[in-house]
Amino acid sequence: MIRSLFTRRGAAAVAAASIGLTGMSLAFAGAAGAAPSASLIVGSGSQTSYAVMTALSNVFDNAAGCNLDGTTGSIPATLNCGTSTFAPGAVGGEQGFNVSSENPYNDFTVQAPAIGSGNGRTALLASGSGSPTQQIDYARSSSYSAVGSTVNFVKYATDGVSWTTFNHYKGVATAQSAISNISTTDLKLIMNDTLSCVKAGVTVKMNWECLGATKSAHIDCYMAQTGSGTYNTWSGYLGFSGNPACVKDNTNGDTTGAKHSALSENEMATIYGQSDAKYAIYFMSLGKYTTTCPGGVSGTSSKGVCAGTSTTTYTTLGKIDGIVAKQSTVQGTGGGAGVTFPVTRGLYNVYNNSTAIVPSSQATLNFTSEYGFLCKASATDIDPSTGVSFRTDIENAIKAQGFFPLDVTIGHTFPEGTVANPAVLTDAGYTAIDPTVPTNGYCLLSHG
Repeated sequence: MIRSLFTRRGAAAVAAASIGLTGMSLAFAGAAGAAPSASLIVGSGSQTSYAVMTALSNVFDNAAGCNLDGTTGSIPATLNCGTSTFAPGAVGGEQGFNVSSENPYNDFTVQAPAIGSGNGRTALLASGSGSPTQQIDYARSSSYSAVGSTVNFVKYATDGVSWTTFNHYKGVATAQSAISNISTTDLKLIMNDTLSCVKAGVTVKMNWECLGATKSAHIDCYMAQTGSGTYNTWSGYLGFSGNPACVKDNTNGDTTGAKHSALSENEMATIYGQSDAKYAIYFMSLGKYTTTCPGGVSGTSSKGVCAGTSTTTYTTLGKIDGIVAKQSTVQGTGGGAGVTFPVTRGLYNVYNNSTAIVPSSQATLNFTSEYGFLCKASATDIDPSTGVSFRTDIENAIKAQGFFPLDVTIGHTFPEGTVANPAVLTDAGYTAIDPTVPTNGYCLLSHG
């Protein structure tokens, strides 16, 4: 029933994406002064948060709004509310449900292909001109960067990043198969290509033996593309920029580092095909490891089989300083406090605030901002298509993708923080659920 209209909404989004993504922040055409129309809202950027934002977009898109059937019994081409009521909570909304307080005009959001967190932020700042030239409404970002005061970062989930290696390669245990922990100090030495130790009176360099392996094996270093949020998190923690020295020191003779750098983030498939794969060290998001390496248990040499590798090739997501990346160490005690894992990062949506050349639209703010759907959905605001609160749907979608919400118990808010130029919602339909700007919610706010 309700899905039939949602399917058409999705088709409209795909059609819009296929015509060059132009005019995406504009509402669908309607006569001046007419009732509100549904707006298409497009996000792009991070690969890490692509799947989770797709899932969250579905929750938002499925929030029933005004009755688009109107009195004609057919869906108008303009997706305009027409004579239908769009007052939140009103009876007689879409497909017989009450009009949603979260999405009264049937706005819908889609996720453009991943181009990396940094590139997404650049595209947002460029507003369709410059490079990249994508015209987007908000940027997905899995790292924070001080890119300018015209944008605000809205953190809605949290993640950990740790080192990875194959503990079995094509059915054979690797030299490092039993290693599950590396210290921050040793990780820095590996990145700098200076790890060394003395074995049987001989100094060995960049060898898994220095970390506890029982036989000699060179450590071959791989690096993600530098525009990714996962790279920025890893390099920021370990204190290097560009490609670290280790990418040129490899047993396959790649002295330029070309085969060992600019890899797609959060995947082991490219490394799997290299001749030195069994010596490799890389790094990966906990959330992506959880969802793309079935069977994997963080902090152990478990049988995690990552996408694109053989069923007898297992990947370790290791401990750092003896601490396992898991919910309690990455999520902490809520609201960004109590985190103990050394390398964590937020998942953010980035929007243009009021000082930008092209500020974000009201529809964009209603979805992505600290005043928006992902941050303020009430624990008592019920999603009629699921029978539970939108807040529950949101947090279930985040956890299903391997990440963690910022509140440890659904419905428990925390101070979100303040910025010089916060989101300002003036549209009566969007402000109906919160007539004043909330100071407590489910996101953490920072400016660029």
